[in-house]
Amino acid sequence: MDWTAAARADFYSRDQGSRLISLSWMQALKQTNGQPFLADGLSRYGYLRNPANTANLPAGFHASGPQDFQVVGMTSSACHSRQIEVDGKVYRVDGSPGFVDFYALLGDLDKAVGDVIASDSSFAPFSAAVLRSATPDAADVADLRRQVDGWYLRFHTLMVRALPKNGWGVGRLDAVGMIFKRISGLDIGPPPDFMIPENMKTADAPVRYPFLWNSPRQDKRQWPGFAKDGSDILGLARNVGEVLGVFTTFEPMRQGAIINFLDNNSANFDGLSELEAW
Repeated sequence: MDWTAAARADFYSRDQGSRLISLSWMQALKQTNGQPFLADGLSRYGYLRNPANTANLPAGFHASGPQDFQVVGMTSSACHSRQIEVDGKVYRVDGSPGFVDFYALLGDLDKAVGDVIASDSSFAPFSAAVLRSATPDAADVADLRRQVDGWYLRFHTLMVRALPKNGWGVGRLDAVGMIFKRISGLDIGPPPDFMIPENMKTADAPVRYPFLWNSPRQDKRQWPGFAKDGSDILGLARNVGEVLGVFTTFEPMRQGAIINFLDNNSANFDGLSELEAW
């Protein structure tokens, strides 16, 4: 009875700290057929419609930040929601295993950005859309190009090294593998790109997305059973690991004898705690 329409809407859009890609960039990207990347609200990958989202992002995706500078992120509900139809009636089952193709989304996003930066002529319509000008200033275009190139270098390196050639399958993901590949390969290296490419091994142990409703009853969580349960701190640690896997900004910096893990870290601890409470 506590699972109200308001709670569901919050579950679909609660910011956990994920920062995947700029919203204006995603809106300017194209599919291989020439249609906007967000034309179908990503339903082609199995993600579910979120009527409350005005940017045509599906349930489990949100845009955070100031107007015109928003960044698209993911939440738990992207992976843990399903919809079934029986006798013409549609049922939305929150917290259930997502029937989505995250592998295809990652690969297609990588290709879409790669196509944009392939040449000046392919970058021109993209920059015009992002900068909202038919004749954008050359300095603005150059600055945008530097930003996109920097994003693509990190994202593409991870995709090439971590994604298996044959995919994971619909409704399956090597989440634990991607978390470790991402942290060890993208986040703890030296500036300016923070990468250690040789740490990015293939994430080749996919499993079905779990359902969430028995999670508080388990002694350990995550597929290998390495994440202990039983306290808020342990829950927060596990959830931080999860959101790091979906592209939290995380750039730990050594400051003398200590390492600063909190600056340049977009993990939303309040949002993660709220999701744990649900």
